[in-house]
Amino acid sequence: MYIAIYPLFLLILFGCNTTHHTSDQSISKDNKYDSEFPSESVSDELDYISRGVKKLDILAFYATYYFPQDSSVSLDVINDSVLDIYSEYMTITHESVSGTAFVIYDYDNILGLLTCAHVIDFKDTVFSYYGDKNNQLQTLSIKIKQQNHVSGLPSGEPIEIAAVNREKDIALLMKKTVPNDQIIHTINNPRGSISDLQWGSIVYIMGYPLGNLMVTRAIVSITEKMKSGIFVTDALYNHGISGSPVFGMRDGATNFELIGMASSSAAQASNIIVPESDIKIDNNIKAPYTGKLFVDNNKLISYGVTYSVSIDEISTFITTNEKALISNGFIINNFFN
Repeated sequence: MYIAIYPLFLLILFGCNTTHHTSDQSISKDNKYDSEFPSESVSDELDYISRGVKKLDILAFYATYYFPQDSSVSLDVINDSVLDIYSEYMTITHESVSGTAFVIYDYDNILGLLTCAHVIDFKDTVFSYYGDKNNQLQTLSIKIKQQNHVSGLPSGEPIEIAAVNREKDIALLMKKTVPNDQIIHTINNPRGSISDLQWGSIVYIMGYPLGNLMVTRAIVSITEKMKSGIFVTDALYNHGISGSPVFGMRDGATNFELIGMASSSAAQASNIIVPESDIKIDNNIKAPYTGKLFVDNNKLISYGVTYSVSIDEISTFITTNEKALISNGFIINNFFN
């Protein structure tokens, strides 16, 4: 009887040991950004990062003048008198954009937040021409006011644009606050480098797509764009994610490094006819529309191709604008601290 039981006991013993060892996963230490999924929780790290990521809302107001076809007004003769005499009528219109900003500076009641230039950069003047007339103005819109709002910041002066690089799509916002006890979390993770990205590196992006604070995980592809400071991921980009910080993991789940900022997505643009923005329509009632019609630019996102500007370009941006930032009260060595 003992001889029959002994082999069965060994089978159970070794079977348990084998099951235990298969759950032990290790991360290769190659000093590169990890391409394997984390073997431990990253929730605490992401929770801390989320406190420094803010929702950004921009609202720009325009005075829009409309010219009849027989006015023959061109852009080079525009002045206040021409607007008053030749414009058929004027309306106040507005454009709004939402995005993401994240805190990279907090010292001596000055906050610095990083975002994308295209989110905050509304043109001062926008105009359109009659299609059958050479350089004859149809509309002229002049920006009269812009409001920049970031949720979750202490009270103080209005948010200003401290520095901007339109070509690289980087902007730094500044807010001077009143003395307060509110704790502001800055993104102070180590600054990485996209030179250590590799095919399949896993990154995390934290931002406000469609106004909701969300985190997404994406995979990096190595492309020629990296030579110009841009890297590509398969993140499912949506409106509002512009300005979101991007993090890579270097040899372990808790070793998050800031490697860039989500900037844009591949998209297809088209012009569409839209009604007045403040009109209210009951979806259950079909009725003819008699109000003014406007031409708007509609962009359809090509989901799954997201471009991000690298931390290398962001660091160069801060260095290049050092004099202007110091004049605004910033201390360069205190960024990302």
